[in-house]
Amino acid sequence: MVTLPKIIGVVSCSAVLCLGLSYAAQARMDPGPCPDRISGQPNLLLLKCNEETLRGIKTIKGEVLRVDGNDFLVQRFDGKDVRLHVDANTQMTEIIGRGDRIEAKVREVNDQKQVLSLRHLN
Repeated sequence: MVTLPKIIGVVSCSAVLCLGLSYAAQARMDPGPCPDRISGQPNLLLLKCNEETLRGIKTIKGEVLRVDGNDFLVQRFDGKDVRLHVDANTQMTEIIGRGDRIEAKVREVNDQKQVLSLRHLN
């Protein structure tokens, strides 16, 4: 005959095991930089996730508020300010100054924004 404490023990161990496995399965499902997925098919990414996003490159668009040497203070079109530092590796086709509307391709490296390219918006 099976006693009540054994039944409770087996049921509680089963519940703990199931919860632990579900958390482990969720931890392995990292969405990466492109979390949008086709419904019903969790392993297929939507086509709108382009190569730049996969490489960690973001596009910042806004208006230049201030230029201080190689540092630009840009107010993004969503109202947030961001500081960009250009260096010898930054691709710039023309001189950019205060009041210009710009588009910057940026990649974060060691908590700093590395500006890959900077150009005027028309």
